[in-house]
Amino acid sequence: RRVEDMNSINAPNAKSEERQVSRIGDWVAPARATDGYNKMNDSEPTSAEKRAECFAYTKEYVVSRVPVLAWLPQYKWKQDFFYDFVGGATIALICLVQTLAHAAIATTDVIQGPYCAFVPPFVYAMLGTSPHASISSGAIAAILIADQLQYFHDIQERTELACFLALISGVWLVIMGLCKAAYLVRFLSQSLISGFVTGGSVLILEGQVKNLFGLMEMRHGIGFIDTAMATWDALPQTNLVGLALGLSMMGILQLMMWLKKWTTAKLSKPGPHPKWLKPAKLASEMKELLLVALSVMFAYLTRLENGETIIPVVGTIPAGLPPFRPSYNLPAAQSMLATQYRLHEFIMGGFLVALTSFLTTYATSKKQALQHGYQIDASQEMFALGMAGTCGSFFGSFPPSGSLSRTSLAAEVGVKTQMSGLMKIVVVGLSLTFFTPVLFYLPKATLAAIILRATWQLLDFTTAWELWLAFKSRKLGGMKRDFVVWWISFFLTVFFGVLYGIGSAVLFSVLMLVRDAAMPRMVVLGQIESLGNIWRDSEVWTEGRTFPGILVAEFRGPLSFASADWFSQELERLRLTSKGKVEIVVLSFGSVHDLDKTAIEMLKELLTVWRKFGVNCIISDAKSRVRLLLEQYFAKPDKQGKAPLLDQPAFMISLDDAVQLAKRMLARRGRDISCYHARDDTHDVRTGPMKGSQGWRGSGTGLASTKYSAKDDSSIAEAHQFARATSGGAV
Repeated sequence: RRVEDMNSINAPNAKSEERQVSRIGDWVAPARATDGYNKMNDSEPTSAEKRAECFAYTKEYVVSRVPVLAWLPQYKWKQDFFYDFVGGATIALICLVQTLAHAAIATTDVIQGPYCAFVPPFVYAMLGTSPHASISSGAIAAILIADQLQYFHDIQERTELACFLALISGVWLVIMGLCKAAYLVRFLSQSLISGFVTGGSVLILEGQVKNLFGLMEMRHGIGFIDTAMATWDALPQTNLVGLALGLSMMGILQLMMWLKKWTTAKLSKPGPHPKWLKPAKLASEMKELLLVALSVMFAYLTRLENGETIIPVVGTIPAGLPPFRPSYNLPAAQSMLATQYRLHEFIMGGFLVALTSFLTTYATSKKQALQHGYQIDASQEMFALGMAGTCGSFFGSFPPSGSLSRTSLAAEVGVKTQMSGLMKIVVVGLSLTFFTPVLFYLPKATLAAIILRATWQLLDFTTAWELWLAFKSRKLGGMKRDFVVWWISFFLTVFFGVLYGIGSAVLFSVLMLVRDAAMPRMVVLGQIESLGNIWRDSEVWTEGRTFPGILVAEFRGPLSFASADWFSQELERLRLTSKGKVEIVVLSFGSVHDLDKTAIEMLKELLTVWRKFGVNCIISDAKSRVRLLLEQYFAKPDKQGKAPLLDQPAFMISLDDAVQLAKRMLARRGRDISCYHARDDTHDVRTGPMKGSQGWRGSGTGLASTKYSAKDDSSIAEAHQFARATSGGAV
């Protein structure tokens, strides 16, 4: 009625606006008549207006790239500053200890860890969009750094190259952030990350045996097997006191972790709670700081008369703030640039460090954003992390990363805004200036204990076991592909390095995606009476009912130039291997979301050949663009006046309706057809047209075989009535 009313209003333009539609949603309003109406022609904007518009756009862009300009002028000093200061100071103290351990994982000088907690958090606070993200060092990033540095024996050389790696990975992140390329991390699947982290954790556990056993004279090993052999050869040098201290610290760490779990469970229940419960939970959160204090006291009190310690300690740490030194001017970086020794591997390694550190940071920040009801910009997060690493490389930092534990703790201690990141630089700066002499007596066994206990939690063999239990065919819900990806990532990481592990697993995953796009599944569908006559894959649901002379198939994937040939081959295979002669092919296009020129030409050729053999085709569930293309290329006579290749009244029909239409076509040819007499489907196809998709939806109570021939005139009328019923009344 709405269409008729609008056409009557715009009668003068009715011919020019005439359009055939198959549903109300296709109707487009005719153009507004312009007779007697002249749009007001505004004058060209003045130069002042252009400058104002340009300034507004520039301001908006700058604020989007430097979010501190948006939140700092509106900062609530009285309400939020206390929480940000206390939270930032707490996180900073934890960072100091964790970064020492992460520097040990990265096999660099331990002071480089605190340097990573100085400039990068400050830069991220200026540019980041997450108030809870804790940016400094990270265990997973440290694994990648150690993998890139394993070919360099001198610790000073490794420390300088770690700064250079921070510059390379930071530049990668800045470029990807500006190009809005955050989607690249989607190629790192959960199975790939799990396998890589587990393999890297094995390498960490192996590397920290040296510090736990006090093997100070152990030679530097390259790779898993060489390091294992070097460790075995150096075992006679074991420092028993240091080993006992390290094992004791691991036991205390485990007790503190149990305390944290217990206090968290208690505080999650309705109160009132004892006053000591929250301080106990906070103490369990700062367990690493407590261990450092206890072990430093032990090393200091057990030193010899000449001042030497009985266990290996960290030793002298440079006091003061990190100096400004461009990483590309450091001797190790200059040597690499001059000789190009492993330069290309270093650049690609920096790319992997960039992707992995961003994935870790964004995943933890996204979790907090969902819990606290705010949004973060993935591309801006990538840009902010890249700038943090780039700026940090000029102040002795290695590539920074986020931390799940510190980010979660930031929310628990009451952090409100990014101001907490600015507080970290104050606490870390004071600690570097006044407290580094205390760390002289920090036992290496304590650092190893902290690393080993934390790394043990990163081992994720549970995922491998779950994937093994799901090791079956994909069509049966199996996960063979994920299982293969996990073990590729794990084994290659352990025996050939992180670069080969991640790279090979990503390559395998991408090849599988390409294979899925080029070779989607083509299945024969059968009707399941026990489930209300729904259609399912007859290979899986063997009880599915098929109908003689009718092949019902579904293409489960995109139909484009990559899959067009596969579509034709599979459909012909199913048609030729079907039991009995196939006269009508019903195609479900519910999973086909697009068609391109190659696919359209393939369908034309296929349908033309079928017509010669007397095989008809009906397409159901075509939606949106696919339906429009089918109507344009297959529902109209060609230039020579030949009949349309798809002779069906509408394309917006369900699979049930398409099968019903196929049965009518067979009936007009005098074929035997079978129909259900269901409780809600008592209509007989000989008595008149159905309404909508009335038939073939019941539970089914029996089958009847009927043979009849319809006259041509009644068949035509019936087809038109069926079309009106299935297309909502518009043809």
